[in-house]
Amino acid sequence: MPRWFSRDSLIFQSSILVALLVVVIVVTQYPVYQKDRELQQVDIDRNLALMQLMTEGYMEQLTRDVEVIAASPELQMYIKDLSSERLVALQSAFLSLSGLRAGYDQLRYIDRYGVEQIRVNNRSGTPQLVEQGLQIKTHRDYVKAGLAREAGAVFVSRFDLNIENGRVEVPYVPIVRVVASVYVDGEQSGLVVLNAKVNDLLHQLRTALPDNTDLVVLDDSGGWIAGGGDADWAFVSDSASVFSVRYPALWQQVRSRPEGQFELEGQCYDYRWHHSSRPGIQSPELLLAQRSVGEPCSAFRTDALKKTGIRLGSGLLVTYPLFLLWRRANTRKRQVQRELAENYRQLQVVTEMAGHGLLMVDRNCRVQWINPEGERLLGWTEAELIGRDLHETCHVTPDGCSLHEGPCPTLHTLVTGEDSQADKERMIHKSGRILHLSMSARAFGDDESRGAILAIADVSSHIETERNLTQLASTDALTGVLNRGAWLSLVTGWLEESSDDIYVIMLDIDHFKKVNDTYGHSAGDTVLKTYTHTIGQLLRKDDVFGRMGGEEFALAVRHLSLNQVLALAERIRRAVVDMQCTLDDGQVITITVSCGVAKYGGEGSVKPWLDKADKALYLAKHSGRNQIQFYQPITGNGSE
Repeated sequence: MPRWFSRDSLIFQSSILVALLVVVIVVTQYPVYQKDRELQQVDIDRNLALMQLMTEGYMEQLTRDVEVIAASPELQMYIKDLSSERLVALQSAFLSLSGLRAGYDQLRYIDRYGVEQIRVNNRSGTPQLVEQGLQIKTHRDYVKAGLAREAGAVFVSRFDLNIENGRVEVPYVPIVRVVASVYVDGEQSGLVVLNAKVNDLLHQLRTALPDNTDLVVLDDSGGWIAGGGDADWAFVSDSASVFSVRYPALWQQVRSRPEGQFELEGQCYDYRWHHSSRPGIQSPELLLAQRSVGEPCSAFRTDALKKTGIRLGSGLLVTYPLFLLWRRANTRKRQVQRELAENYRQLQVVTEMAGHGLLMVDRNCRVQWINPEGERLLGWTEAELIGRDLHETCHVTPDGCSLHEGPCPTLHTLVTGEDSQADKERMIHKSGRILHLSMSARAFGDDESRGAILAIADVSSHIETERNLTQLASTDALTGVLNRGAWLSLVTGWLEESSDDIYVIMLDIDHFKKVNDTYGHSAGDTVLKTYTHTIGQLLRKDDVFGRMGGEEFALAVRHLSLNQVLALAERIRRAVVDMQCTLDDGQVITITVSCGVAKYGGEGSVKPWLDKADKALYLAKHSGRNQIQFYQPITGNGSE
């Protein structure tokens, strides 16, 4: 063996030292590279997941709003009774609902022939009712799609620019349209169309990204919505500007995978496709991406190789490289641990700031953790709930009754591994009150170690809205008494459930047209309010009093004899005679009322019974007015 290659030679020892240094650097730096890459991917996944969560929350709010409006009793009653009073009440309800959501651009009801019947614009933040220039929308794709949908289904249009009178509105108004079919008695009766401002969602998505990245959003045909510069929204008028046309091979690759990474014009894009997960919703897919500004996808690897070369060169120049590399590796290890801890803290912040309450339960339904929003909704702290059976704590009342109408969604998910969702779930607050929530449960793990993540949100406002709309649908908007539909419904129930004597008193204000012609319709409204208030003070809690239309009212009573009914009608007549209605200008109006009384004789329905009362009322009118007539069937040679 040559002397220069012996173990003691400088060349041999230097070669061993260099080889050892190379091995140490590669062995120590490659895991660091992998860990750095993993941390970078965690950041990217977190950003994309947060954008998905924001998009899903935005779409869920819009679809819930349009479903509530489409199923509202006020809209259903208007479609059944296309009167001006119903229209005014429905317009008022649409204005009120638009005022609750700053993100609404338009709220419309379009009938089944594609004609706008109600339209509320919300461009400036103040809802405006549009009564002139209502348009025919039969040619619009979202109208065709909505009219083709089944009951309970919702259609979400592509993101595009608002079009008025066949032209794109300038300045651009990015819009997404959410369409719910309206069914009345099983028949398609029109659409509720909600135009929402897409810029609100785009602003939210930008907050999820770090400073060195740009937001990129494309629709499923490759049209640029955000991040395309001059190409943004150009697809509305220029089909050649879309991604799929300019880069067909790359687009085919992107379209074939639910998430991934691609490079375009020297910049790196990390993307994920999003589609609404709620059943019964037809919505387009969106590509949500973050673009690394000015950096290709190989930038991280190139930077890592550059750093490794520098470290190797530095190691060859130092006299004590192993020691310095050991210290460097340990320093890097601590830095990685701090970064992991920081990422974990950031994930905790995302969870804590989520708009839904989140809980995790094990296979025995014991709570493992809960975020602050969940604590706020349920009233329990995490420390109080950890280890407790969620079903026994929040789904069962103290007397042992379950709050579920059917099987518990959480237990079903834990047993079967299937996702569960309940739009109107009930849970018990720590204080004992019943909460109205929406809940979804998603399982994770295998059969032996299965758990579930629960997301809950307060839907009390939706239930209150339904309750208010129901109240509006059953009362007369001017007088506050029952409207015709509600009156007929209650009295029909009487006829079906009771065999007691039931009477109806039809009341009609004498010469009411003269009041309107002389003093104006505003004075007529004041007279009707005073009139109904006066009569209401004479009635029992069980009596059913309602407005049948115009100045005609009906009063149904039971558990009274004929003489008592006639006495009640006489008290009403006298009270109306004595009533003085004072107008704003000090004028005093007095009126009289004619009454027709009829007893229910087993006709089987309300109409022939009311016809008898109308005949008695007709007799009272033509016998001089301001009197009471009881229906008597015609005898002798005549017929009833």
